[in-house]
Amino acid sequence: MTVDPGLLPPNPMAKPLSKPTKAPNESSWLGLVCLAPAVIYDTLLFLLPLVFLVWIGFWTVDNYVMVPGFSLANYSDIFQQFFSRSRYAFAIGQSLWVSATTTLLAVVLCYPFAMALAFRVPARWQRLGVLLAIAPFWSSYILRLYAWQTLLNREGLINSLLLGVGLMQAPMEIVFTQTGTRIGLLHYLAPIMILILYLALRNIDTTLLGAAQNLGANRWQVFWRVILPLTRPGVVYSAVFAMIISLGDVLSGIILGGGTGRSVFGSLPLFSTMILNEYAASTNLPRTAALATLLIAIMVLVLLVGNQFSQTES
Repeated sequence: MTVDPGLLPPNPMAKPLSKPTKAPNESSWLGLVCLAPAVIYDTLLFLLPLVFLVWIGFWTVDNYVMVPGFSLANYSDIFQQFFSRSRYAFAIGQSLWVSATTTLLAVVLCYPFAMALAFRVPARWQRLGVLLAIAPFWSSYILRLYAWQTLLNREGLINSLLLGVGLMQAPMEIVFTQTGTRIGLLHYLAPIMILILYLALRNIDTTLLGAAQNLGANRWQVFWRVILPLTRPGVVYSAVFAMIISLGDVLSGIILGGGTGRSVFGSLPLFSTMILNEYAASTNLPRTAALATLLIAIMVLVLLVGNQFSQTES
């Protein structure tokens, strides 16, 4: 005969059930205190300077003196020269072309490296692999660019070796070209992109890979239908990072690209280099701020587009 447990008398020796722990309140004062330093830092050193830059773009210059106010004269003058004298539109196209191709090359080169690091390197050695991948950040960016300039110029180590073994009859022209600009950007972007892609790959549940293989998928199908869709946010975020950095970078274009480079848009400087040149040669700071605001708007647009493509399929 079974007895309903609910009808049994309570056991005096039984321990009372512990009260469920309360979930942390997201609006608690402790969370706000922990978040405050980051908010203050970003506000003072990023948001306020950015707002001030955009604000200056609406000022004017009278007798070499900036006059605060709200005027669209700078933007009107810029758009009047968009395709003519200064050819800002072509410089923007040049920047987008270099940034897009550099981003594509960076993803193609960094993704296999991150994939090998996540799936082929033993777990005890992966931290060392990540450490070696980000090791270039231990040295100055400018020093690395000058090192590449030494390696890639006509009398550099690479040309000397290739000429010495007879693989070339004449030295390659890499420095002061868009190829040199891309090499400098790739060297700068690779460590962060490898780290982002590695973290995205490490978050994959490996049982999904085994399940796909058990269902008859080959390695290419496992990669194309399982790994790549699950790492799409990481791929998109790393590509957006590369695109924005490439758009705003000036040093690679000047030191390795010579300020200009031949492409379908002609021999034009990058838009960031054009802004720097106008700042150095002009006393019209509000106009330069307006040009910088246009570049920031392009970066924000890239960020918004990337955010739309970063969502994984349900």
